[in-house]
Amino acid sequence: MDLNSELNQTEQKKWGEEMLQHSFDEDDWMKARSSLIQLLFNDRKVANEEAVRSYISCCAEASSGTYPLPQLTDLVTDFYNQYGMESAREKTI
Repeated sequence: MDLNSELNQTEQKKWGEEMLQHSFDEDDWMKARSSLIQLLFNDRKVANEEAVRSYISCCAEASSGTYPLPQLTDLVTDFYNQYGMESAREKTI
């Protein structure tokens, strides 16, 4: 999955800045992003890009200092299943 094909230039920059603050690589972030979007879709919810980025960043932050580093997609899935996503809203038809 390529960040450049998924997002506009402004969003790419925001994601890039966020990724630099954590130990996960771009592929991990994009897989986690896809995973979260799919979880939301399954629950008939949506969230804007900023909320998605913030949520995944929070999950990444929660793993800081953990060894071995867990999969970011697993963290996102676990957090979502346990806490949901407060900033998500019901998808309108």
